[in-house]
Amino acid sequence: MKKIISIIVLGILTLQLAAQVPQERKPSTLAFHVFYNDFNTAQQIKTSSLNTVLNNRLWTKIGEMQTGFGINYFKGIRNKIDFVATIDGSWTDYLYEDGSTNGSNQFLLDANAALNFKMLTDKHTLVPYISSGVGVSLYQGKTGFYVPVGAGLQFNVFNEALIFTNIQYRYALTSTVNDHFYYTVGIAVIIGKNKVKPAEIVEPVKKEISNKNMVVSVYDEATGLPLPNVEVSLAGPDNQKLNAFTNASGKAFFTSISPSDYGVSGLLNQINSSTQNIEKSAFETKENQINISLTHNDPQFTLKGVVINKTQNIPEGNVAITITNDAKQTIISEQSHSEYGIFQTQLEAESDFTLFGKKASYISNIVKVSTKGLSRSATLFVNLELDIEEAKVGQSIVLNQIYFEVGKATVDTAFSTDLDKLVQFLKDNTETKLEIQGHTDNTGSLKLNNKLSQSRANSIVDYLVKQGIDSRRISAKGFGPSLPIADNSKSEGRSKNRRVVIKVMQ
Repeated sequence: MKKIISIIVLGILTLQLAAQVPQERKPSTLAFHVFYNDFNTAQQIKTSSLNTVLNNRLWTKIGEMQTGFGINYFKGIRNKIDFVATIDGSWTDYLYEDGSTNGSNQFLLDANAALNFKMLTDKHTLVPYISSGVGVSLYQGKTGFYVPVGAGLQFNVFNEALIFTNIQYRYALTSTVNDHFYYTVGIAVIIGKNKVKPAEIVEPVKKEISNKNMVVSVYDEATGLPLPNVEVSLAGPDNQKLNAFTNASGKAFFTSISPSDYGVSGLLNQINSSTQNIEKSAFETKENQINISLTHNDPQFTLKGVVINKTQNIPEGNVAITITNDAKQTIISEQSHSEYGIFQTQLEAESDFTLFGKKASYISNIVKVSTKGLSRSATLFVNLELDIEEAKVGQSIVLNQIYFEVGKATVDTAFSTDLDKLVQFLKDNTETKLEIQGHTDNTGSLKLNNKLSQSRANSIVDYLVKQGIDSRRISAKGFGPSLPIADNSKSEGRSKNRRVVIKVMQ
């Protein structure tokens, strides 16, 4: 094999070739090559598996393969696609699919036509390519057809000569041929020239240059989602600077921008986006708009929330939002939009957070949110709804998330999440006084229910005092089953009647 390659290289170096500019398409080119047919390895793969052949090194050595010679004709039909016609001849013991061979050397004639799909044009020194086509073989009077599929590498030594190598797997289409590997290396020289079209005389086109609109789109780099609220800056000549914010679709608009060189950048969450330079030549177009794309890389998650007034079922603005990282005890403060009640902030990965709202005469839910288990490559926004209720003087609010042991006044603090909500409300509204009301269903005697409702109200008061709430601000009152809000004849109704209510006092 080394001798053959050396002969090929020596033959090329002795060619008297004149250098010239490579053509876009390969001109007519004639090649001479040597090849090796490998029937045994293909047969081993078919009868066992590729893994078995590789693991046990059952492939055929080069010296054991069938050798032959052939010629190729190349012609470019596109700048990256060549037509190839090949004729091969060899003396071989043909290995058939059933494992039989002819038993003596007989002449094998192969001819095929294929297309080489090149990764680069012929202007490059090294050009990898893949190939596929159709072929016909003639052996001992038997004609068969096959499909050659492979890959190769073309090395342009001079402008008019090249070395090429190729490996193929030839799939049998008829029973008279068998699958096999085909390896080849050869040299080729150009025998024809591409026709050069005379240069067309083109009258110069007057370039249109005028003011243009600019649309800047900003996308999250990890997810590809459009980013709203990005501050986009357009920096021009003489320190001129224009700013705009992206809308819900991640687009910022600049109108009637005069032709010049500009730098475009974005800023969100104190993190810069990618930048892009716009040259004055970009304005030399008939289009009225220049489109620009930027990307933004923030490893944090974006929390998008909205505060809902549950009393009126509308968004609530000007609510102070506190977001606490439960592990680090770091606190972020935000405020809901005055009209739409929305708020937004950034959350660290692999963390748990607690959120609540604060507004005078309102009681807020306490909400838990987590970024643990979330992938930043798939998730950008974490959405939640924070509920608040009016708590004005004389108003009563049912606390649905307070639970007691059955038939007892002992509070199950592990599941009674409204206890924390109540503590936070009293700490945020230091002048507010509450009456804690206990209610039961009608199961059991009136005397026992009255006593149980009072005891449960007292338990809530005791819990609040232990949390630092002044006992003079809270009182307890049990109503037993006297004020039902649902039908006591049904289990669902009785469940609603067993409740804790807070009433805002003067």
